[in-house]
Amino acid sequence: MKNSKSILFATGIFTMSLIMSCGDASKKDMKDADKNLKEANKDLKEAAVDANDEAKLKAKSDWQNFKMESDSEIVAMQNQTTRFKEKIQKANKKEKIKLTADLKNVEQKLDSQKRKLETKNAEFEASIDKFDASVETKNESFQREFKHDMNELGGAVKDLFKDNVK
Repeated sequence: MKNSKSILFATGIFTMSLIMSCGDASKKDMKDADKNLKEANKDLKEAAVDANDEAKLKAKSDWQNFKMESDSEIVAMQNQTTRFKEKIQKANKKEKIKLTADLKNVEQKLDSQKRKLETKNAEFEASIDKFDASVETKNESFQREFKHDMNELGGAVKDLFKDNVK
């Protein structure tokens, strides 16, 4: 963007210098310079549109990869909790109460993460048409936070399996 502004500024100065040296030849040169300026502006606009389209495609692809990975991680954790429920049935009554409460807590957090992902996905789909750098920044921030939360939840799920039910 700075580069295109510099080009436009330099072109403007060039055009101004042509205007100041008025003469028949300079009038022709000024018309040529004006034509070149218009073509350069057109090329810049096309390049900006192409760059935006490319950034939009990359962001869409990155988001889809993140969403697929996250969905599969959620499904894997749900499968672990299902297996854990089966193990809880074999525990004694006192352990069963505690483990069931722990499991319920983990399931609630997992459901919350799943809803967060679905909500963010809907927001992303709605905002991709008016894509800009802020959309990309917000998505990167969400992805970091989501991955952190999922890692903590993954640790909690693993802790449920550790030495609790034999």
